[in-house]
Amino acid sequence: MKTSQHTLAAALAVATTTALASPTALLQALGLFKTLPGLVLVEVAFGLSFAVLLFRAFIAAVPRELDEAAMIDGCGGLRLFFQVIFPLLRPVTITVIITTSVAVFNDFVNPLYFLPGDDNATVQVTLYNFQSQYSTQWNLLFMDIVLITIPPLLAFVFFNRKIVAGMTTGAIKG
Repeated sequence: MKTSQHTLAAALAVATTTALASPTALLQALGLFKTLPGLVLVEVAFGLSFAVLLFRAFIAAVPRELDEAAMIDGCGGLRLFFQVIFPLLRPVTITVIITTSVAVFNDFVNPLYFLPGDDNATVQVTLYNFQSQYSTQWNLLFMDIVLITIPPLLAFVFFNRKIVAGMTTGAIKG
């Protein structure tokens, strides 16, 4: 490896470690460390950028003429948003809800760090229960993996069209 590749690898390793230090200190100061509301705040903070990106791309694809026509008809700012723009956001809202729900359900690292202990174990953290330093209970581990896989798979099967529609709606302009 070259020196620049070593530097990049070190920077990436440090970035993930320092990304966990600030939320941990903040949650401890607020008294929310090791609590479910604290984990919810962390998940919202980490997932917000993806949601903003999707909403921004979708709103940029909404024709300006639609806004102008509503303003000519007498819509104010709030009424324009809630009666014209907000109903158009339904596909992207469904996409954000589904993808974020699946991402939070599948999250292993955040519950491991922000909800330590057996009292607050999430389904993904239970994967650790079936392995130890000297042995692994493969039958129980694979059964746990199957049980963990079923809910996101069902969500994808039932909401596949909504997800694809919400992702592609804001991607094409014009």
